[in-house]
Amino acid sequence: MDQDRAARRITLTGGFVNLVLTSIQAVGGVLFGSVALLADALHSLTDLVSDIVVYMAVRLGAAEADENHPYGHRRFETLASLAVGVVIAVAGVMLIIEAAERLQSQSWVSPEQPALAVAAITIVAKEGLFRATMRVANRYDHALLRANAVHHRTDALSSIAVFIGLLASMYGFSSGDLVAALVVGLLLLRAGLRIMWEAGLELSEAGVDSETYTVMRELILETGGVEDLHLLKTKTVGGRIFAEAHVQVHPKLSVTQGHEIAHRAVDRVMEALPLLQDLTVHVDPEDDQEDAPALPNGYEIEAAVRSAWKDATGTNPIELTLHLLVQGTTAVLVCSSEVNDEAIASGRDAVMRLDHVEDVQVLSPR
Repeated sequence: MDQDRAARRITLTGGFVNLVLTSIQAVGGVLFGSVALLADALHSLTDLVSDIVVYMAVRLGAAEADENHPYGHRRFETLASLAVGVVIAVAGVMLIIEAAERLQSQSWVSPEQPALAVAAITIVAKEGLFRATMRVANRYDHALLRANAVHHRTDALSSIAVFIGLLASMYGFSSGDLVAALVVGLLLLRAGLRIMWEAGLELSEAGVDSETYTVMRELILETGGVEDLHLLKTKTVGGRIFAEAHVQVHPKLSVTQGHEIAHRAVDRVMEALPLLQDLTVHVDPEDDQEDAPALPNGYEIEAAVRSAWKDATGTNPIELTLHLLVQGTTAVLVCSSEVNDEAIASGRDAVMRLDHVEDVQVLSPR
């Protein structure tokens, strides 16, 4: 798919940029004596790991559904997001501990001026990655890419903190470099926890946001032939939405009419929500939520109606339709033209005496 190819290309680009930045920042941190630059190098390294995981997840997630994965392989993207979040959060905690210990012991060294140039290059590169990745994410509405783009923006902000810290350290605020490293660590921890939280919600089968849910509900209810809606359930898998709903239609519609209404409801929602992967619509003749009693056995009622009608009229009905509802069953019979009015009345009374039968309608071709 085009979106998967585009996702892989922009992720590879991000990986290459992060590899170069990690090298530049690490070398610059050592040469120019900047703990903040070394912290940012670790940040860029986590970005590189993130890009690798995202790339693998996109490749795996693009695989077609199979017997073992009937809903597709997009869950790999969710697992990838969780792994990336853990890596980022752990890196953030390590940075916070290191910076705090150095601040407490007052063991800091004022970095050299060229470190500013390295921080400036990082800011420009990270902001560029954010804009390029977000452009692809918005074009294809790709949730994992959007998360990676936000990660790039977080990197740019942390690099700005590094730049300010370096500047402050060079102009008298000797602990500015370590404070900047501490800020980077906090940003890493925050970003990691947020990614882990969102991935955890998806793994726990959380539903879509309230706005998307409302759109789905309104589109289904506005479909011609739908009288009501209940039990709308949603979940996300790798940024894709899966849903099911029960729609209530007129209780005496034919099976084919109900089927057609369900198809129109699905088409409307699919067209409005590109991320919707699958929507299953169950057609109900009435509200059958958890408080509704169980319906009677239609197969047994049909056999009893046919038997009662034959015993009373001596003939078999040409057609028999049952409308099984909670309040009772309506039997609609089409009888032969040879059956007279007296026999029809007798047959109708016999069927009415059956359990669960509330009404009997007899149609004659005469």
